Amino acid sequence: MDHASVLEHAALERTYVPASISWAQLEPGAFDVAFGFINASPLELSYRTFNLGFKAEANIAPHKTVIGIVADSGTKARWFGTAVNQHMIAATHRGIDLLTEGPGSFYQATIDRTALARDFSKAPDAIALLEYLERVALVRDPLHAARLRTFLRGIFSVDNRSCATAPRMAPARAVSGTLVPLLASAVERFDERVVEPSKCLSRRLIAVRKCEAFMRERVDATLTLLDLSELAGMRSRSLINAFEAITGCSPMDYLKRLRLNGVHRALRSANKAGTRIIDVATAWGFWHMGHFASDYRAMFGESPSQTLLS
Repeated sequence: MDHASVLEHAALERTYVPASISWAQLEPGAFDVAFGFINASPLELSYRTFNLGFKAEANIAPHKTVIGIVADSGTKARWFGTAVNQHMIAATHRGIDLLTEGPGSFYQATIDRTALARDFSKAPDAIALLEYLERVALVRDPLHAARLRTFLRGIFSVDNRSCATAPRMAPARAVSGTLVPLLASAVERFDERVVEPSKCLSRRLIAVRKCEAFMRERVDATLTLLDLSELAGMRSRSLINAFEAITGCSPMDYLKRLRLNGVHRALRSANKAGTRIIDVATAWGFWHMGHFASDYRAMFGESPSQTLLS
C-alpha cells in the first residue's frame, strides 16, 4: 500500500502474497491511513483506519488465515460484493476482496496455522481452531463479533480513529492465550451463521470482475461502455447497475479511477529527472492533459508534478 510506512508494508507482506496485492483509492482527496500492528506469534493483529474509500485485493500467504471485523458502526464496506457491518465476521485462507465507502476502520487477526500447531500442540482450543480454519466464510454473529472487537480495542487502545502500535498486554503468549479461545468460539458455528450472497449479487460480481480484468489488460486503450457491456453479456443499464451495486460508481468512472491510481503509483516510483508526466499519463489512457490534470488533482489533492517530485 503506497500510503503506508515501511512497517505497514512488512506487515502486509507477511500476510499476503506481495505480487497479488492490488489497491486503488476510489474517492477524491488526500488519502490517509493509520495503523497498529502487534506480533503475538502465532497471531499477528492489526488495526487500520482510512479516511477515504478504497478497493483492495490480495491472495493470502501459504499457511495463513485472516479473520477480520469492522471496528465501528460507521464503516461501510463490501466483502466480495456483500455488504458487511459490525455484526459480521469474515474468515479466509484464500484471498481478500474489500471495497469501502467513506471513512472506515478494521481489525484483523492473521493466524499462522503452522506456528499455531507447533506452539499450542496440546491446547484443545488451538486444536479446534485449526480444524475450523479450513473454512472460508462471512457470517453474521453479533455476540462473537462484539467480543472480538472489545478485546482488540483494548489491546490497541483505540480512541477517535487513531491507534497505538504497542499493546497493553505485552507478552505475545498472553495475547495469543486469550485470543485463541475467543477465535475458536467465534468460528465454531460458522456453518450455521454463514451469509450467502444472492444469485443476483453473484452475477453482478462476476460481471464486474470480468470487466475489471479487461480494464487492467488494456490500460492505454480507449474503452467504451458498449465494449464492457458486450464483454459482460449485459445491457448497458444492467452493467451500470452492477457496477454501482459493487463499486459505488459507474463503469467508466471506475475505469478512470483505476487509471488515475495507476498514474499515481507510476509517478511515485518514477525517476524524477527522466520522467515526463505526459508520457506516464498517455501510457494509462489519458489523452487530454487538461482534463487529466484536473481529475488527478481532484482525486489525490495534489498535482501530478507534486507527486513526481515528492
